[in-house]
Amino acid sequence: MDVNKLKIIHFAEIVIIFVTIPLLYYFNLISSLKFIPLALVFVYCLFILIRDKSFDRKIFGLNSFKKWSTFFIRFFLYTCLTIVCVIIFMGDIFSDVLRADPHKWLIIILLYPFLSALPQELIFRVFFFHRYKNLIYNQGILTIFNAMLFSFSHIIFNNWTALILTFVGSMLFSFTYKRSNSLLVVTLEHALYGGVILTVSLSRFFYIPIF
Repeated sequence: MDVNKLKIIHFAEIVIIFVTIPLLYYFNLISSLKFIPLALVFVYCLFILIRDKSFDRKIFGLNSFKKWSTFFIRFFLYTCLTIVCVIIFMGDIFSDVLRADPHKWLIIILLYPFLSALPQELIFRVFFFHRYKNLIYNQGILTIFNAMLFSFSHIIFNNWTALILTFVGSMLFSFTYKRSNSLLVVTLEHALYGGVILTVSLSRFFYIPIF
């Protein structure tokens, strides 16, 4: 396929997946079964990756990742910093969901890695950086663009805190993904960090019912 035509297709794909769908959520044009569009995009991206012969399927696994000590030290520091910031700026440590319904909180924590973290990381990290690596050749700019789109996708929460934190989170996840070349590693990191947010008072900036 002609390079220019391919770039047009990729640009249209970005507009549809990373801009139009979040806007549909934001304007409440997707009012029920809100997980379905994410699931459909996940299936589409997975299909594209599997069909692409240049894609290394080892990325779906751990891909010989060994830097677990660094991984968990960073998570420990993140957790400590998050708790300190919540205490200083919000006072109340634990999330409203955890206080009101611990069983519901536990279900969310258990399902979050599979229904949210994994699909997001496949779409925003694995698919995005493989699919659009030739659209923007400067990897630094591509990573910032990725963070902007990841942050924008969280406009459904309708607050600036979510946008700022997801931008920073995206930069961190992209760094981890590029170091590990592993969907499972970056998904685990996303799930752990998201679990902390869903446990502390920051959850009020991120939680909405999916039905």
